[in-house]
Amino acid sequence: MNLLLFEKDEYKLRTMKPVMEYNNFRIYVRDFYSERKDRSGYTWRDFAKAAGYSSPVFLKLVCDGKANLSDVGVERVAAAMGLVGVDLQYFRLLVTFNQSKDSATKKAAYKQMRSIAEENSVSLVGADQYDYFETWHNPVLRELAPKMKGATPAKMAEQIKFGVSTAEVKKALAMLTELGLLKKNENGEYVQASKSVTTGDIDVTALAVRDMHRQMGSLAVKAIDEVPVDERDFSGMTLGVSEVAFHKIVKEIADFRRRIGAIVMDDSGAERVYRMNVQLFPLTKDFIDGGDHE
Repeated sequence: MNLLLFEKDEYKLRTMKPVMEYNNFRIYVRDFYSERKDRSGYTWRDFAKAAGYSSPVFLKLVCDGKANLSDVGVERVAAAMGLVGVDLQYFRLLVTFNQSKDSATKKAAYKQMRSIAEENSVSLVGADQYDYFETWHNPVLRELAPKMKGATPAKMAEQIKFGVSTAEVKKALAMLTELGLLKKNENGEYVQASKSVTTGDIDVTALAVRDMHRQMGSLAVKAIDEVPVDERDFSGMTLGVSEVAFHKIVKEIADFRRRIGAIVMDDSGAERVYRMNVQLFPLTKDFIDGGDHE
């Protein structure tokens, strides 16, 4: 007699992470929907109805980034997902962080999100990168501290242009050490660790990087008056370009940055820390057309 053996695959339901482990509300909402769909055949129509929407696809559009939630919508969707207490507070802030176009509003929301997460023993993804890029003197000290063997934070502060306090230097050194970007050798001197700083979470890091660009841009303006001409190099061009030429220029700038990086890697005798800003941005809107005007 032949025996037919059947193997049954064990079906595993996906398990959602807590909302505080998310830094994108659209991904959280989609994960909620997917988990319910796996369990019971939940549909976008079911989800929309639970949240009080007449359109059966509205929440899918939200998850795809094609629509946003209003303040009322945030409350409806949160209720449909059963969020209460600190989870609800976090979700409200998360939506603000993701949807706001204003950097100050995004930054305030992120800090409150982080505070709530830390109070509940949750480490926010991207927080390390945010800390590093938040303040301009962090990357400066990562380069400077290993060069000033045995120097105190006060001495390092004196060495940095544009005014940095001893307290700020101490805080930065502690953060850089905690992140593994600096470490102390057997002589108690700072050395650079091999660990590099990555972009990590794009949305979180971009917020801090934009702030750093603003800070560095302000320092560049100060340098025009405060740094001798023979210690700096400022130049610029005002150009009329097509979109095709724009993308070619962007690639050329990227190649240029890589060549500069190679020069620095070959240089073993660093004497000071420099900042190089390469800026290309539009000064006008798109032209109506490219033809002659009567």
